[in-house]
Amino acid sequence: MPVDSTTFRSVLGQWPSGVCVVTTAGPGGMHGMTASSFSSVSLDPPLVSVCLGNHLPSRALLGQAGKFALSFLGKDQAHIGRRFAGQERGISDRFAGLDWTITPNGCPVLNDAVAWLDCRVAHAYPGGDHTIFVGEVTEAALPRIISPLLFHSRNWGQVAQPLPDTVQVRDTASPPDGLRFEFFAAGRDNLPTPERVIAAKKAGDRVVGYVTDAFDPDREDEVLATVAALRALGCDEIGCAESDVTPASPLQVARILQDASVLVRPAVLRVRLAGHNRLALVNALVAMKNGVSHFDVIASGAGSSGLPLDDLLHLSRQLEVAGPIDQRPSDADLAQIRE
Repeated sequence: MPVDSTTFRSVLGQWPSGVCVVTTAGPGGMHGMTASSFSSVSLDPPLVSVCLGNHLPSRALLGQAGKFALSFLGKDQAHIGRRFAGQERGISDRFAGLDWTITPNGCPVLNDAVAWLDCRVAHAYPGGDHTIFVGEVTEAALPRIISPLLFHSRNWGQVAQPLPDTVQVRDTASPPDGLRFEFFAAGRDNLPTPERVIAAKKAGDRVVGYVTDAFDPDREDEVLATVAALRALGCDEIGCAESDVTPASPLQVARILQDASVLVRPAVLRVRLAGHNRLALVNALVAMKNGVSHFDVIASGAGSSGLPLDDLLHLSRQLEVAGPIDQRPSDADLAQIRE
């Protein structure tokens, strides 16, 4: 006996998915709707599918137009998802006030989407009360690197990073070891030249670039743009450093690291926190929860403003995250870390 629709809907609600806006265009103008029933089908040829309810105007319009586009939404675009799902009352034109580009096929896509696909309808199959449209991808782009928007159990959300398996530390009081080319940049305008980075790599140095004052809420866009520029420059490690003057808030640490952890890949993301901030260990926990496993530390009592090593190790033990040392650090331990 078939499962009842209420139970079926509740079960499917436990499956998390990304969110996209499906758009098409025809004689009647542009039309769009939010969908989570998207899937990749084939790599060669590039095919994707989207399922639309037969009762929806989009289903008929898309079938008539023979083309559609998909804009994948980022974690900060739930309002767009709600708008195109018809959940924001009083909006007669869903496209108004948003930044759109028209694809070669003539379909609108969001300029600030995480990614978009331009498709022509290759097949349309009946699927119960839905139609399964298979589209051949003719154009694709990645306008913005940011964590995706998720939909789960009728709620909008975002990716939650698990705690790392281990934490790695580096003592900032240790002198340069001759195997690192390390520099600090406030923004994109004071980066080393590509030639300097290439020369460092040829010499066998590990290139480590830090963004200073990385958790200033007024600098969020510039900080993330600088992180992306450091990755494009070829840095092996990219660090986000807290200001010694303005304490970082856990909320801002989370906002920066959620996106920085995506932007730096495949480079290593480091964090340098200020130990005198009363929320230093909270910020360290937030960093771990956002994919950071590499921290800059200082020896306790060293007199500088960094995050004390034994405080970080105590936190990692409480969280059952393995650290480089399993007991209170000795001078020999610190000497080993500095190496």
